[in-house]
Amino acid sequence: MTAKIAFTLASALALSFTACASDGDGLDSSLVISNESTYSFIEINLSPIDHVAWGADLLGTDVLVPGEQLETSGIPCGTYDIRIIDEDNDMCVLDTVDLCVDNAVWRIDNAELAGCQL
Repeated sequence: MTAKIAFTLASALALSFTACASDGDGLDSSLVISNESTYSFIEINLSPIDHVAWGADLLGTDVLVPGEQLETSGIPCGTYDIRIIDEDNDMCVLDTVDLCVDNAVWRIDNAELAGCQL
């Protein structure tokens, strides 16, 4: 992961979770999204399940190409939906992911993309 992606990710997370309330326990989680597909990911968003809108694009202006990982930490404890948009503008959504203290890893290959497209 490039330093630019890490900096952009940290900035996006800070903005996207400013308005999100945690349950007050102060516990944070991390998330790793591993692109094991043959497609580039152009946008990745999180949204607490009780919110209608998606959070900021965690990639910013970067792209997550095949073989790269996006690593993020400091996610407030909660349950989230995760959305990925690939280079063909296909959307993949993983619903109801519990990010409370657990360090979640989501490995996405072509079969996973095909199975979760909307």
